[in-house]
Amino acid sequence: MNTTTEKTTAPQLPPVLVVDDDPHVLRTIEALCASMHSPHLTLRSSTDSALEAAMDPNCGLIVCDYRFPGDSGVDFIRSVRQRGVTTPVLFISGTPDAEAVLGAADIAHCTFIGKPFTIDRFRSAISELLGI
Repeated sequence: MNTTTEKTTAPQLPPVLVVDDDPHVLRTIEALCASMHSPHLTLRSSTDSALEAAMDPNCGLIVCDYRFPGDSGVDFIRSVRQRGVTTPVLFISGTPDAEAVLGAADIAHCTFIGKPFTIDRFRSAISELLGI
């Protein structure tokens, strides 16, 4: 009798940059990414402080809030794209409206989910975005 069992392992995330002005959201996303075996997380609370990290060629995913005080996550990602960076982006927003979804829709390699979101929805959005 064979008593070995197959062990399924979740795919490992690439290094992730998380940009959100809410420290609770940063900690939550940090925990979710860690549960998905991300080897490296960079956390930033503003788009200004995140620009250099977004330019890192090792960054494989950006998780970015849609709205910041006086700024927009979409504007931030457009700025990143203008610098030639095509890292996939997961936008998250506590106020998912048509404008938010349309603003994110014209940016290549990105998707959008609204807050609150479930763990399964977060994981599936990342898996779909990264093709893992």
